[in-house]
Amino acid sequence: MHFYWRVKEELGFLGEKLVFHDPNLLREYKFWCQKNSWALTFSLLDSPSCVSPDFHFSGISPCLN
Repeated sequence: MHFYWRVKEELGFLGEKLVFHDPNLLREYKFWCQKNSWALTFSLLDSPSCVSPDFHFSGISPCLN
């Protein structure tokens, strides 16, 4: 579920919206987010830039903004 969360966050930075249509995936994603809400909150507070540091390469940000 961490992968889906990362994709959703990165698409959000680009102005896109990810929508889950599969009910099982949606239920598991919500459960995972509730279970890890504390860690997710702190991970978002660490990076004030438009793109998280995990997606930087050689100091170059892939952000188009």
